[in-house]
Amino acid sequence: MNNYLSNHFEKSSRDFKEWFLEKRHPHSTLNKTEFIHDLLKFTGFLLVFLIIYNNVDKLNDISLWIIQLGSIALLVLLFFVIRKGWHLSLNLKYWFRGFNNGTKVIIGIILVLVLLLAFFNQDNVISNITTTYDKIKFSSFLPVNLESLNLSLFNLTVLSKSFNTCPQINVSMDIYSFQSFTGDVGSISGKSYDGWTINGLATCRKGTKEGENLNKYYCGGYSYMLGIGSVNAYIEKTIISSEGNIGKTYKYVIWNTYDENRNFVETRCLGDPDEFDKRQAEAFMNELKSWN
Repeated sequence: MNNYLSNHFEKSSRDFKEWFLEKRHPHSTLNKTEFIHDLLKFTGFLLVFLIIYNNVDKLNDISLWIIQLGSIALLVLLFFVIRKGWHLSLNLKYWFRGFNNGTKVIIGIILVLVLLLAFFNQDNVISNITTTYDKIKFSSFLPVNLESLNLSLFNLTVLSKSFNTCPQINVSMDIYSFQSFTGDVGSISGKSYDGWTINGLATCRKGTKEGENLNKYYCGGYSYMLGIGSVNAYIEKTIISSEGNIGKTYKYVIWNTYDENRNFVETRCLGDPDEFDKRQAEAFMNELKSWN
């Protein structure tokens, strides 16, 4: 009986040892020369990529029309980094295939343990991933300067900034010598700034509504009476070329904010005044129809 157990144990041990040391792809090995060359190239490309990435804003000052040379160089280097990284992974794949069964099992167990560790610390893992993602400057990889592109499309440098963002209408307030029954204390009506003309009553009042500041002044926007709305203030500007050709007219409903000393703070654009008036007229007609 003892001899049987001893022989069985020896056979099991021998079979396990043979399985452990067995290689399914004995000729699949690491190409050391190619691996070293690829590793050196990968490291070199990666270092240059990081240098360009950390200084891409300075390099983008060197541009050809709308092409940002720093971002172009960054994309080219990223391509070579990924390409050499792929070559390294292929070489490592063939090296891994040449391992014996036991080594593959050990590596598999280590990977499972690492995944278990990540599972029990998933909050930290996800937090680190999102933090790293937030730190990446994705705008650095944009090869086209969008601002220059807009300038080229409009061919008007100053107006491009005005029409892609809300124009800041920095005009002073005219203060009334009295306070009206509606609470208005002044107006910015009829004033002009940078070619924009302020139309409408454009009355000003102190903050009284939710979200406003009691010490600040608010001019423009919309006004309502008996449920019917109207545009209180809007700005208008017509484009005229150097040859005298009349172009498009731009209109925005504005909301100007001033501090407690009546110093200009900001202008907010609230939409197209014609569209607002059109909607109000339609709402008024629908209300009349409902009474018929």
